[in-house]
Amino acid sequence: MKFESVTIIVGTTNEKESLIQTVDEIMKTCNSSDISKILLVKSKDASDGCNFAIGLLEKKYSGKVFGLEQSRAFVGGAIRDGFDAAESSHIMLLPSDLAIDLSCVSQMIERVKQSPEIISKTSRWLKKNSFHNYGGMKKLLNGTAQVFLKVLYCADLTDFTSPVQTAPAEAYRKSNWQELNFPFLLEMVLVPLRLGYQFEEIPVKCFNRKEGFSRNSAKQTALYLKTALRIRFTPKSKLIKEQKQ
Repeated sequence: MKFESVTIIVGTTNEKESLIQTVDEIMKTCNSSDISKILLVKSKDASDGCNFAIGLLEKKYSGKVFGLEQSRAFVGGAIRDGFDAAESSHIMLLPSDLAIDLSCVSQMIERVKQSPEIISKTSRWLKKNSFHNYGGMKKLLNGTAQVFLKVLYCADLTDFTSPVQTAPAEAYRKSNWQELNFPFLLEMVLVPLRLGYQFEEIPVKCFNRKEGFSRNSAKQTALYLKTALRIRFTPKSKLIKEQKQ
């Protein structure tokens, strides 16, 4: 396996300025030749501001940035549509709301260029004081979840619930995905983990969004437990997509 290029998938619904800032930062700090394309995957009911930003970025970075309206439902469906549209050796997922320090983008690319077979993953827990404007109870629940998943999967990851990572495209294409809504964000970490891919974490600062709103909910977050247990006790052979004859 070798690194050829990366497709960066950015899901968006109601972001405008933060989406523009995200793409501008990527193009400013990364080597353009390392990026196959930046896919801005939007929901069918994306806001006017979001659609404006996508059009602006497509013109500004013609041939590199592309808007894509999702066909599958929900956030997980949008990301899976992005997987299908990628034509590169590696795939990266990023938020569009500036929820993380974007310096991680170039770091992940450099890491997979050195070791193309690994999954370079961000972690909000690798260094202290990485959470900014993050509710105390929310942080406590997140930390508890990390401990639970660490024990359940007997793995040494520090942040199972952050899907911001760069992986070999074949890791995603071979996986037998089941989720479409927010639990997919956990599934895209846990399935490759069960399939034996090596993860390497890099520390990242995280922030509350400054624009738009999240469609996640307490109910969706609670469903993460069901997803975690399903993947843990599913035979590995069932986590791989059946090959078409």
